Amino acid sequence: MDVKLFSDLEGLRIAMAIEERGRDFYQQAFEKATEDAHKDLFCLLKNEEIIHFETFTKIFTKVNENKEATSDEYLFDAETSRYLTVLADGHIFPTAENAEIKIAEVTTIPEILQMAIQAEKDSILFYDELAGKSKFEDAKKIFTTLKAEEQTHVVKLRKILDSLA
Repeated sequence: MDVKLFSDLEGLRIAMAIEERGRDFYQQAFEKATEDAHKDLFCLLKNEEIIHFETFTKIFTKVNENKEATSDEYLFDAETSRYLTVLADGHIFPTAENAEIKIAEVTTIPEILQMAIQAEKDSILFYDELAGKSKFEDAKKIFTTLKAEEQTHVVKLRKILDSLA
């Protein structure tokens, strides 16, 4: 079996896609929410995903301009690449089309919040792995920062979910 090896650049590209899907997920959750407090939370989270995407785009451009970024020296080993592929294949947040289907399948805000909490937890795991394996210091820093940011999302979402019980 031919394994595609990850690099910091590939990790950044996947992270950008995760943030886009997060933005779309929270937009759809915003549209489904009926209470102002829930709408405010989903809007805040959507905007944070937009900021994350913009940050990743800047770093991706910077890393991509580095001619060494695509060299074999910056590829992760085969085992790490397989593991990151498994994490990335989970897609953290569903695609826009799948998010619409998934949100339509849930009938309550608590169910949307549970879905969002799981997606944020998955993204924490992915960013933690990328931070630990990155070869570019800028990439390590941003993955570490985003991991911390996603942790705050989990806390916010959990607090809202608990308040609904």
